[in-house]
Amino acid sequence: MAELRINAKWMASVSGEPEVMATAAWVEMYVDNISLNRNQDIWAETVRDNVFVSAYPLAMWFASSWWRLNHEPLPMQQPGHNWRMVHELGAANHGFVWPRVIFIPDGEAIHVWAGTSMTLDQSVQYLQALDVPRMITLTGFQQSVERFIHSVLARLDAMGLAGPNLAHLWALVQEDLADPEAVRRRKLEAELGFDPEECPEQALNAALQWESQVGDAALSVLAPAIAASGATPDLAIIGQLASVGGIVGIPELSPDSIDHLDHGAPWERAIHDARALRNKIGNVSGPVPDRSLHDLLGMSSEAAANWSAPLGRSPVAVAIPMNDHRLKFVPRRHSPAGKRFELARFLGEYLRPSTHELRWLVSTDLSTFRQKYQRAFAAEFLCPIDLLTSFLDGDFSSYAIEEAAAEFDVSEQTITSLLLNNGYIHHHGTGSMPYRMAA
Repeated sequence: MAELRINAKWMASVSGEPEVMATAAWVEMYVDNISLNRNQDIWAETVRDNVFVSAYPLAMWFASSWWRLNHEPLPMQQPGHNWRMVHELGAANHGFVWPRVIFIPDGEAIHVWAGTSMTLDQSVQYLQALDVPRMITLTGFQQSVERFIHSVLARLDAMGLAGPNLAHLWALVQEDLADPEAVRRRKLEAELGFDPEECPEQALNAALQWESQVGDAALSVLAPAIAASGATPDLAIIGQLASVGGIVGIPELSPDSIDHLDHGAPWERAIHDARALRNKIGNVSGPVPDRSLHDLLGMSSEAAANWSAPLGRSPVAVAIPMNDHRLKFVPRRHSPAGKRFELARFLGEYLRPSTHELRWLVSTDLSTFRQKYQRAFAAEFLCPIDLLTSFLDGDFSSYAIEEAAAEFDVSEQTITSLLLNNGYIHHHGTGSMPYRMAA
């Protein structure tokens, strides 16, 4: 995991509001040894790793965005203005030119993305881009931001400006952090896409009622996925999922049936666990037939084949605990390959160690840690990369990918993703940011 450092070297200024002048500084922001503020000052004709701005608007942005920065994942579709104002550092604004940096939480870490920003009419041209996002632990990110905010507050106090908005706003954040019930509400508000106290009270209370039934980890996936689909924030769709029929199964394995990797990126853990499961079932090098997958989940192949997902496009698929260790699986994919992949995702999620014995398993298109783990587990379990590359034998043409998809009974998208993630093929011209941005 990387480390975020934000430092300010205080300077004098003669323009702006009192708190802006008091916190004028050369600000530097590093991820490990990479300067996100590396820029060319057009007027001074210099390149440097810090930039002359006021630290106050940056601290205000961090404080006002705190809950959503830490808990609101990237939506499945192109994010809207409201989301971007909370996660893109440029929203600190206040007339200053900020680097093109995005902070995105995944439930266990903060992903930092950075791109160049060289608009012709700007006096500062930001030169640094990250070829891949850097991951910072949630705790590490929070500590770095807290240190920066405290340094700005100390500067304001030293300059005789102890009562501006930042102090009040940060005091509210600290008050909420000290109250477990407030943390619970703020976190869910953020996952639903709301700023503190902006979610309708009735809807928030209705959503909170689901926590005891589905589990807090499942709710943290259900809430943003359902909210991003345009459904109501009361999460009434969860009740609909609970009431529909499904495929009932009793998985024949338990999480302690295999050795798990408890560190590393989600795909690293997933690949390890998928290979451990293949070793456990004695199928190290062969395709996984549908019946084997169904047997592992303790479900009837006939029931799985006859299952039809509800009409429409559900934002989530779930597996719901029932009596006697049974699970009711409610997939959402309609195609056979899609359903097969989704069941493999459920298998990976079921085998993940958890402190909650009865918990809903949730599969979505979000890019959270758990969802990345599921997708990587399913891909490696159904189509191990070593077997795939052996089958392709250096031929990565569209025809070969189509043949591989048929051989391993997965989608062509799964084959392409495996080859991309393992460096056998590469994207061309997609840029270094997680979504489309204006020039």
